Amino acid sequence: MKSKINIKKYMWAGMFAVALGATMTSCDPLGVEPTTKVDEDRFWQNPQLARSYVNNFYFIDATASGDNFTSEQWSDNCQGNYEQDWDIYRQLKFNNREYDETSPYSGPWSGAYQNLYNIHVGMDKIASSGSLNEQVKSQLLAECYFFRAWVYFDMEKFWGTVPYVDHALSLNENTYLPQTKRETLFDNMLADLDKSIELFGKMSGTPDVGMVNINVAKAFKSRVALYAANAASASAKGIYTDDAAGLFKFEKNAQHYYQIAYDAAKDLIGKYDLEPNYEDLFTSETAHTSVESIWPVMFKENQRGGFNPTAKNGPDGAYYGNTDKVTRSWSFRTGLFPTQDLVDCYLQKDEADGKWKHWWETKQAQDLNIAVTTDKDGNKQYSGSGDNYRKMFENRDKRFYATVTYDGAYMGPTNNPIYQIQTWIDKTTMDEKTLQYSSLHTGYRNMETIESAPTNRGSAQTISGYYSRKYSHFDQFNDDGTLKTNQRTTCYFNIRYAEVLLNLAEAAVNLDKSAEAIAQINKIRERAGMSAYDGATDKQSVYDEVKVERRLEFAFENPGFRYFDLLRWGEAEGKTVIPELNKVSRGIQIFRTGKHSNIAGENGVALNPGETNEDGHNYMTPTFSTYSMDFSYYKRKFDNVRYYFTPFNATTLLTYKQLQQNPGWTNFKYENEK
Repeated sequence: MKSKINIKKYMWAGMFAVALGATMTSCDPLGVEPTTKVDEDRFWQNPQLARSYVNNFYFIDATASGDNFTSEQWSDNCQGNYEQDWDIYRQLKFNNREYDETSPYSGPWSGAYQNLYNIHVGMDKIASSGSLNEQVKSQLLAECYFFRAWVYFDMEKFWGTVPYVDHALSLNENTYLPQTKRETLFDNMLADLDKSIELFGKMSGTPDVGMVNINVAKAFKSRVALYAANAASASAKGIYTDDAAGLFKFEKNAQHYYQIAYDAAKDLIGKYDLEPNYEDLFTSETAHTSVESIWPVMFKENQRGGFNPTAKNGPDGAYYGNTDKVTRSWSFRTGLFPTQDLVDCYLQKDEADGKWKHWWETKQAQDLNIAVTTDKDGNKQYSGSGDNYRKMFENRDKRFYATVTYDGAYMGPTNNPIYQIQTWIDKTTMDEKTLQYSSLHTGYRNMETIESAPTNRGSAQTISGYYSRKYSHFDQFNDDGTLKTNQRTTCYFNIRYAEVLLNLAEAAVNLDKSAEAIAQINKIRERAGMSAYDGATDKQSVYDEVKVERRLEFAFENPGFRYFDLLRWGEAEGKTVIPELNKVSRGIQIFRTGKHSNIAGENGVALNPGETNEDGHNYMTPTFSTYSMDFSYYKRKFDNVRYYFTPFNATTLLTYKQLQQNPGWTNFKYENEK
């Protein structure tokens, strides 16, 4: 009985070890806790309890990830809403850079150092345990080294360089450490991943699905090395002049890191494959076992209850086909609206010559009387008309249909009209009664306010003309007619094989191996239903294609790539302005004439040729046009090198003298920039 009581005691200690680090408050900035032990030494003699401790690290999510896809909202892939009482999707302050050193954006700092403290405790206790066998030690330590790199990589993306801690600091140590040079920080991450790979190599057997393993470490190493290569390129271009301590300067060149990325990715080629049907990666309940799966995060409601895109990736409005007995409603509050900028990147197969082109260049689009104009900001805009205007959405890259819900698409079983989403705007509507509107699934409900930005609850319906789609399942009703919005058992991927291929392609093209890069690109394109790349083969053209493929392949995934890809590429190119992040989003507006009725089942329906609605309006040929959402709510700003990193808090800098403020932030006030 005594043994059982002690085991229970130690089990509780293990379960709450990480929680302890997260809840205890310390005045020290690096997360040092006022204790010398997390739990009893005997805890570490039990392999199951040691395993339970390390398992907690799997809940360390990348910052700005989750089912709100925050980092996608920061990028040009997605436009959030402007609900003034609900700011999950209202990223105005960050996108428009309304922060400075007195009110900095809150990136991963105290929580990251608390995680590092717990990881270091695990490293120390596991390594010194005389009871754990070498197999168990190797696996647990390999995971600890991996997660240390994972945490520092997350921090680097926000600050560039941070104080590097490599053990569990005690209260007797000097904990006000200076920042580590950025090059050293990357080298330390890569060394940790090498150590993780070495330790995993000592294991026999295969870790369970969802656990970090040797291939996860190699794939992540290729990702980290690409970021390091871009940082080294930025150093060579000298874009950070406000760097007195030389923290952002590299001795090694970009090629050194590209070679590391290339070798790490190359080692995984052929060990996995691409899932034949792209959409299955995000909707299949067995996606975690896919041939493409490297590091899946399995969804279980009792463990990952916060990941529920199904409850968010749809419109806030009524279904079509309602009756006087059952009124069905989507009733989502969302703000994950794909931009026209993203949609324009999905190529369309020309039905005339079979070639893949931008949608406005194909014959089917030309039949819609496409006109091209340039707006005041230099953006190309496309307009046209036609009874069959939805042909512009046909025969696209397959990834388009798995990522974007567009006018006429189904969020549920195909050909069941209640699931069809129609984002067109009724050109004749002048009434505020919801059921009388034909355009139920767009924020632009009224022609009288078409020039104004939808705000408040109205902005929870699409303002770009599109809804996001990935991970979502829509084909179940509850008994009362409402939609069942529980997320089914599925997964998302921290790492999948497509990234390995594109990491290899990116490293290869920068190592002057363009033919090899094209070979990887073609694998991605083939799975998307497209023909092989037939563009220019010079280095820059191939690199540009790699960038486009990354954008399309990983749009609206968790964790997101696009925002941080734009930052690292911009750094490497020495940009002080990133154009994609320095403009408003683009969307599409489609105008039709609808039936006007307060009778459920007759709303949300467009007139057919020859019909007249109850208000006496005749059918009109649908028209459409892309446009820039030139409203203050939706602006993005990136016109200064300072925005590559977030600032340290000025109050912290007063006491933490060893920290150097990030370039461009000292004494900067965002109010002075307005």
